[in-house]
Amino acid sequence: MDDDEGLDLAEELVLCPLEDSPLLCELGWAEAPSQQHVAAVLGQCLVSLVARGLIEVRRFDGWPAQWERGIPVAGDDLLRESRRLEMWSDDSAHGMLAAHITKAGIRYL
Repeated sequence: MDDDEGLDLAEELVLCPLEDSPLLCELGWAEAPSQQHVAAVLGQCLVSLVARGLIEVRRFDGWPAQWERGIPVAGDDLLRESRRLEMWSDDSAHGMLAAHITKAGIRYL
């Protein structure tokens, strides 16, 4: 990764709050026109941040949980999962996604 390559605003909306909580349902922004818009924009950012090695995303049946017990999700699977509105809600019946900032991602905080 190029050291001069920074984050765009949407990537900051994903990465920075992950310092305090890994749950995707806690991400978003107040000015978003809809939850669908949040899922579309931030879902794409998740894929980008994972591809750049700045975060890791895992699927869990419930939370809290041990990080090691989650199933890693990346690429097309992550894009598909993150576009489901329920993944951005705290009442998902089909598990939840959580993200962890990697060592490479910490320098962007």
